[in-house]
Amino acid sequence: MSEHTGADGLEQLLNLEEKIQQTIQLLKTTRAEKEELLRENAQLRQRLEEQTRAARESEDRVGRLEKEREAVRARVQRLMDQVDAATAARAEA
Repeated sequence: MSEHTGADGLEQLLNLEEKIQQTIQLLKTTRAEKEELLRENAQLRQRLEEQTRAARESEDRVGRLEKEREAVRARVQRLMDQVDAATAARAEA
């Protein structure tokens, strides 16, 4: 009966060793995946910062262009008013 128990103990030890090896492999794989995800996360954060900066620059540019458009519109309106005044003055004379 002692021999049978020894064989069972050896088999249990071998099963335990296999499970430990599987756990070690799983840990290695998980660590590698984590490192890859951390790298990917850093890259995505960098891209987000770049796109955020580009969006801010675009918003600033649009704001400047809108102000410029309003200034041009006001200048054109002044010129049209001057033309209208000159035309009205000529018509009265």
